Amino acid sequence: MVSSNRYIGSPVERLENPRFLQGGGTYVGDLSRRGLLHAAILRSSTPHGRIRTIDAAAALALPGVRTVITAAEIGAPVPRIPLRLQPLPILEPYHQPVIAERKVRYVGEPIAVVVADSAAIAEDALGAIRVEIEQLPPVVDMSAAEQGGALLFEETGTNLAIKFTALKGDPDNIWGLAEYVRRERFAVQPHTAVTMEPRGVLAEWDASRVRLTVSGASKVPFVNRRILAQQMGLAEDAIDMVENDVGGGFGVRGEFYPEDFLIPFAARFTGRPVKWIEDRREHLTAANHAREAECELQIACRYDGTILALAGNAYVDLGAYARTNGMVGARNIAQFLSGLYRISHIRIEVSAADQQDAGRHLPRARAVRGGFLSRAALRYRSPRSRHRPR
Repeated sequence: MVSSNRYIGSPVERLENPRFLQGGGTYVGDLSRRGLLHAAILRSSTPHGRIRTIDAAAALALPGVRTVITAAEIGAPVPRIPLRLQPLPILEPYHQPVIAERKVRYVGEPIAVVVADSAAIAEDALGAIRVEIEQLPPVVDMSAAEQGGALLFEETGTNLAIKFTALKGDPDNIWGLAEYVRRERFAVQPHTAVTMEPRGVLAEWDASRVRLTVSGASKVPFVNRRILAQQMGLAEDAIDMVENDVGGGFGVRGEFYPEDFLIPFAARFTGRPVKWIEDRREHLTAANHAREAECELQIACRYDGTILALAGNAYVDLGAYARTNGMVGARNIAQFLSGLYRISHIRIEVSAADQQDAGRHLPRARAVRGGFLSRAALRYRSPRSRHRPR
């Protein structure tokens, strides 16, 4: 007698529902501390330019404004955000600084942080900061990135951050022998997760104990703690990362963002607890997006469905910086297209380049792979049949 799994198809009671339905959730926005200050972030409205001057005198003169933090207050070198996965040395020049220092490279990049007695005062003070930016040509698409007329990182001499190649066998000599060959071009647009609760950080600095407490962590708290400890010159065990209730997890909110350094730095700089809550406009301009990707692929098959060869080129828009785990996505295109099927001959080249967008996240190669194979019409055909797929 075979017993059935009684959990499959059975309703599972959610024990946490009553607390949330009765308003008992505790999100970062619900947290308060004695002496709490609030932060607002001045973000670039220029996609690409050199910062000439930042004048915060008028903002500092407003009642309730405690400080304005720029790259000058943080000091050189301004910390960079490392890659969590695939931290290759070749990509280090493309890492994002936690705040713009000499250049802005995308709309939404942090330029300054205002810390004030209330969120409203901090947001009002943003308009009093005068920033002079020399505008440079933006890099908005693949052709502009490849031409190299405008470089996001002049020191590298190129907008092409890295190129992956998957090579197996000798695909160049297969196409003339195949019974079926198909070529397709695919484009996957950028998109993002619009969570119910936007991101938020509350940081508390205890100078007497040399200890930092950060509320609002999610997804990878131990990795983020390691990054923050290195950036702030602290031991890892001197930082407590607290994960509160989260209104929608998703990959978009879990990686290390500039605010994950700026708000703890502001707490240590002022000696008081500091809280920042992302608004919806900030989320749409400055949060991670799925990366835009284009692929041109060719497949060679037999009529019985055997895949003989796969070849193609793919291009991935990294955004302005190589940030968090975004580079893994470029590699995944080569893996997803070439690593899941028995194919004797493969040539896949994936180019990952910097362009003028918000920091982005992960390409959706599964949609490309599935769509390509379904269009290839891999159906069994009798060798004597005259019918040929289009």
